[in-house]
Amino acid sequence: MGDCHYLDGNVKAERMFNMTKDLAATLGIAPQRMRLEWVSSSEGVRFAQVVRDFTKQVEQLGPSPLREAA
Repeated sequence: MGDCHYLDGNVKAERMFNMTKDLAATLGIAPQRMRLEWVSSSEGVRFAQVVRDFTKQVEQLGPSPLREAA
């Protein structure tokens, strides 16, 4: 995060992410269903891996509890 010239935006995004994660937990949504990663635009391979890993993680969690409640 320190080498990014968008540092102020990253700090705000992290703050908003943490608030959203807390709200999701209050609603009964597992924190593992959310993820914040810092990936540079030059890191296409890493971005693809992060998406694959996160998709696998969410699939393993199964359907959203909100879907079942509806």
